[in-house]
Amino acid sequence: MIEGNEVVSSVGAIAAQPQEAARIGARMMELGGNAFDAAAASALASCLLQPQSTGITGYVLCAVVRDGSTGEIFSLDANSVAPAAAHEAMYEVLPASGDPKDLNSREYECSVRDDANIFGPLAVGVPGMGAGIGTLWERWGRLEWPQIVAPTQQLLADGIPFGGTAASVKSLEEVVRRYPSTSAQLLVDGRLPEPTDIMRRPGMAETLERIAEAGWRDVYEGELAHRIAEAVQEAGGILTYEDLAAYQPRVSLPLTTTYRGASVHGPILPNGTLTSLQALNMLECFDAVDDADPAYWHRLAEVLKLAWRDRLNYLTDPDFASVPVARLLSKAYAAGLVERTRQFPEWVDDLPARFPPGAMHGTLHLSTADAEGNLVSATITQGMAFGAAFVAGDTGLILSHGMARFDPRPGRMNSVAPGKRPLNNVGTMLIETPERFVATGLPGGRKIVSVMARAAQRIIDAGDGPLAVAQAPRLHVEAAEPVQVTESAGEPVIGALRAMGHEVEVVGAVAGALHSAELSKSDGTVCAGGNHWAAGVE
Repeated sequence: MIEGNEVVSSVGAIAAQPQEAARIGARMMELGGNAFDAAAASALASCLLQPQSTGITGYVLCAVVRDGSTGEIFSLDANSVAPAAAHEAMYEVLPASGDPKDLNSREYECSVRDDANIFGPLAVGVPGMGAGIGTLWERWGRLEWPQIVAPTQQLLADGIPFGGTAASVKSLEEVVRRYPSTSAQLLVDGRLPEPTDIMRRPGMAETLERIAEAGWRDVYEGELAHRIAEAVQEAGGILTYEDLAAYQPRVSLPLTTTYRGASVHGPILPNGTLTSLQALNMLECFDAVDDADPAYWHRLAEVLKLAWRDRLNYLTDPDFASVPVARLLSKAYAAGLVERTRQFPEWVDDLPARFPPGAMHGTLHLSTADAEGNLVSATITQGMAFGAAFVAGDTGLILSHGMARFDPRPGRMNSVAPGKRPLNNVGTMLIETPERFVATGLPGGRKIVSVMARAAQRIIDAGDGPLAVAQAPRLHVEAAEPVQVTESAGEPVIGALRAMGHEVEVVGAVAGALHSAELSKSDGTVCAGGNHWAAGVE
């Protein structure tokens, strides 16, 4: 399929990146599978096609799904969990380096000795990705599990070119060479790979065969779990077999708000969509304005600043602190926050920054829908490129760095604690309007939260389809200026924002490729598309 693709189907469709992952998802539906089978197979294939972005032992799969047989909507939270031996003083915290590429300096205003919370065995938390894929299939899919794994096995057998993964390996060469098991996976005869080189992935064929035969739970409760834990502990990490065996994804009711007659659903905390829902509540306090009007962008920027301040002050794993979720999603609270903007429409909040800006991450998103009413919006990630960049022995499994998503400094809302889930930026959404159901999401680190609020608004207010919402101009701002605006917003908008007093950074892009899949209520047709690839079934 070509970039910017959109497909319409009478059976089912998927929007995903990489391209072959979308095709694999469509093939699952051709075999008689549903949107859940398609999502599981596509996510699994992505682990080998783009290993810098996600992996079987990646740190999170977060989804909002609709079960077409019942009409119920669920949050699927397969986030990483800190091992039982974790504690808030487990890393040696140092002054910030000032390097904009340093995750700790950018997000936590500090450094950590040897980047131990980012790379290597001490960065490894309990991975959620494999369990998330397994749960999508086990709870709602209909194909046999080996059918879900088979396309990924075939990809490996046929040979997967490094492609863009080669550049990611080069950017982390020093870390990759630090661990012999990682070098064996990501180097070619000891040298950096070229895009045309084939990823051999020693041990991965055996691992996939084991997963196909023994099931996905083997990563958590079987032979693979023992091998993962042993490799981590031998290298000085704290992850144990007991940590893996105790892990369970959480399937629950989602967080929900309404916006101009539509219902908008997101995953539970500590995932990121609550902040996008809060922004929608505030935007609903104003009359709708077309985005050709600079007032639209000014209002969006002011609302996002308020939402981000609440996010950075209050949000964490609610099992470990009191998080005022009901208040943050209250319509009355939203109205109070935006009252000053309503009274003084052109006022620009120029309070100085109190929080560091975030970093970009290696993440993918996929959305699927079928004519039976099943929809999946799922975000999958390793965190930053290759996660912990630590491979578990000869399994071929690149382990995630869930521990990097905690604040390494003690005494913070998002500090490390045993059994705790880290706060992330995943902005997965499922939207129901009077006319359609829409599953949507994208990668992009902290920028996900801002873009998803705008995407939902476009889907509801303007009726945008998958391609239109993906290609629309974007804006991002956190707790304080500058405001990033894509150049596609146009000079009249950008100039007007500057004239109001905004500090505007014009950028080529904000966040990554947005993928949506939708089901029409009137005729049951399915449409999927986004900035990259989509595939459908007739």
